[in-house]
Amino acid sequence: MKPIAQILLIFMVMIYSTNARSQIQFGVFADCQFCDCQTAGTRFYRNSPAKLNDCISEFNKNENLEFIVGLGDFIDRDFASFATVNSVLNKSKNEVFHVVGNHDFSVEKDFFDKVPEQLKLTKTYYAFTKKDWHFIFLNGNEITFQSADPGIILQAKKLVDQLTAKNKPNNQKWNGGIGDKQIEWLDKQLQLAQQKNYKVAIFCHYPLLPLEIHALWNSGEILNLLNKYNCVKMWMNGHNHAGNYIVQNGIHFVTLKGMVETENENAFSEITLYNNKILITGFGREENKVLPLN
Repeated sequence: MKPIAQILLIFMVMIYSTNARSQIQFGVFADCQFCDCQTAGTRFYRNSPAKLNDCISEFNKNENLEFIVGLGDFIDRDFASFATVNSVLNKSKNEVFHVVGNHDFSVEKDFFDKVPEQLKLTKTYYAFTKKDWHFIFLNGNEITFQSADPGIILQAKKLVDQLTAKNKPNNQKWNGGIGDKQIEWLDKQLQLAQQKNYKVAIFCHYPLLPLEIHALWNSGEILNLLNKYNCVKMWMNGHNHAGNYIVQNGIHFVTLKGMVETENENAFSEITLYNNKILITGFGREENKVLPLN
């Protein structure tokens, strides 16, 4: 082999190795929202276990998936609902990482403290690193009206009153907020990622952008924090069953569609992270997307 051809071959192998090393694939679904309840409008609650089963079966076919993400509202109401959908999720070949949603706490007050355990969470916000990506999972229900703590309910009322005074669309009582301690933790996670030159993907039940009725109560504060760091590449959430998408300052804000919507058509995605793009492969109602990375 001629020297030029050898150099070219080595160069191509290096490029392939780098790309292969940086690629990460995972599955994601949002708003399964099961309960043994009558259909309400477009929400077919009793059909969710079958849809979740089809979702997990599809994920299990892909040997390249490294983990699964549940974007909250695993159930719609009633603590007993967790048993049904967890029996389906237990079939997953990959570990499932949840964020908590507002409907996950639509249970009897005595069960509030037991919800994270049903989602296999020892902490309601956490992070881990794979290859050159740092994955951050946030608890958007840290401030909520669904709490046994009067102090937290008071914080929720204060936030909603402030939003109402400013005529903000996200002043809905069924949204949630992130507390100061978690915000400090998030800041440290982003500092760490920036120092180590990691790209960051963040998962939360609530959207930040666009600002609409489903957005996190203190979305502006979180957005200001994210904009301090150029390592943040994606914020992915559920909550708005119609789905949504916007890009701002190099961050892709992706709202996935709710699985509970529609009688038969499903909604879930497989995500592939590359050095220069994020590929979203949609199933059912979820569309394919290619999101370039700066």
